[in-house]
Amino acid sequence: MTSKSSFTKNILTLSAGNGIAFIIPVILYPVLSRIFDRGDYALFGLYSSIFGFLEIASAGRYDFAVVMPKENNDAINLIGGALIISVCYSFLILLLVILFKDIVADKLNNHDLANWLYLLPIGLLFISVSKLGNAWLIRIKKFKSASINKASQKFAEGSAQMVFGFLKKGNGLILGDLAGRLFNAIFSMYQCTIYGLEKNKLVKSKIKENLLKYLEFPKYSIFPAMLNAMGGMLPVFIINIFYSVEVSGSFNFSRILLSVPFALIAAGISQVLMQQVSERRNKDESISKEIYSLAFRLFILSITGSLITYYFAPDLFEWLFGSKWRVAGEYTSILILSTSISLVISPFSILLPVLGKIKWTSLWQVFYFLAVSTLWFFGNFSISAFLIALVLIDVVCYIIYGVLIFKSVNNYESSLRDRLV
Repeated sequence: MTSKSSFTKNILTLSAGNGIAFIIPVILYPVLSRIFDRGDYALFGLYSSIFGFLEIASAGRYDFAVVMPKENNDAINLIGGALIISVCYSFLILLLVILFKDIVADKLNNHDLANWLYLLPIGLLFISVSKLGNAWLIRIKKFKSASINKASQKFAEGSAQMVFGFLKKGNGLILGDLAGRLFNAIFSMYQCTIYGLEKNKLVKSKIKENLLKYLEFPKYSIFPAMLNAMGGMLPVFIINIFYSVEVSGSFNFSRILLSVPFALIAAGISQVLMQQVSERRNKDESISKEIYSLAFRLFILSITGSLITYYFAPDLFEWLFGSKWRVAGEYTSILILSTSISLVISPFSILLPVLGKIKWTSLWQVFYFLAVSTLWFFGNFSISAFLIALVLIDVVCYIIYGVLIFKSVNNYESSLRDRLV
């Protein structure tokens, strides 16, 4: 099998499992949308946004470095160190929740949020275990196992949300999300123990050595990545503060559905790219042909999906999810352009740290946060004008991101040619 065919096969393997995980919530949402109302989705949107912000630092960003060491023992000790960081981080978040939960809920204009914040620390620990376990599977090229993990998580999450929804036990969306993360953490660690992740290989000195060796990942990426995540959170917060619960719930419902292809398909591609490009870089091999071919395929996929969504989203949402969600479909018709350009560009963002351009990533993430922060000035506009402003900011920022990414690829190819001459 050629290197190119292996490259494509690995991406398809991981994306196939992620595609199954994409189908699961799509099948369940016609039921979930009738169990939960817009107030439930407004609360879940706030909770998941805060969680998404905090999980950036949950493993010290060392999950991105697991594929980098040449020796598996070094990777195992890196994982061990990252797990220690994760436990400490979860305790820190618990302390912050105890001290500031009521203030956060008050500022975000949703007092029901306060007590749900207690679930953040345990959820962060679960996702740290999952990310590190998944990184190990990607490192040893067990792409099928990694894709099964993601599909099983979504199945567990959706099933739990339905059960909690029918039982009317608090916010079933949040509880189901936590159940899915727990299942994924357990299943990930079980698979890792099968595939050579042995705790008896942990050595205190090696843990410290590898944490220091890859210190650039937390040092240069945590703060900018959290700013970037904050940029993604700001629209949720602004809408919750300036608009009604119904508008906030509809926006979050649209946002959740639009995030599925990005979080599953694009993330799967990104994971394979990191392993494959790291390996090729260590061997001084070219990467550009496969990268540009994959980018073109994603572009065609995004254009097709965008056109279908733009024209049919309102009717599809009303038919699939009920009449109360038609307005969410209207928001989706506007937001689809942001999702599409993110789907094309974001999978390749992992190339910047792999090719030694972590600072480029950091600068862009700061820029993106500052750009999205201007949305505060649109808080008194109509919701349609606000969403259009959000889309325009995303389009401009991601075009700049794409230029940086593909410039780094071209620089690598040029340096490679110079070394081989």
